[in-house]
Amino acid sequence: MTGVEKLARLKHLLLGMERDLGMDGLSTVQRDIVYAATLLSETSRTLTTENLRQHELLDDVSRSAFFRALKELVENGYLRHTDGRQRSAYILSDKLRN
Repeated sequence: MTGVEKLARLKHLLLGMERDLGMDGLSTVQRDIVYAATLLSETSRTLTTENLRQHELLDDVSRSAFFRALKELVENGYLRHTDGRQRSAYILSDKLRN
């Protein structure tokens, strides 16, 4: 099996897992923010806008697309504001922890 074939199989597996977790309705930017947030949450409970923006999974995302996707993730219950703050600090919601 070639490297491209392995990559194609991995992509197919990823799509199936996203579907199983209910993430298939998210945009690419939203999914990348969820992935970055999940990775960052391994070392810190609180996620800052700055840390998320600096994650390599989001290198090619424009500022406006990032903030639009972030807002939608909060509205749809994937991320929550920390301690009643209205911006800049987030935590993973229970939707992503289970």
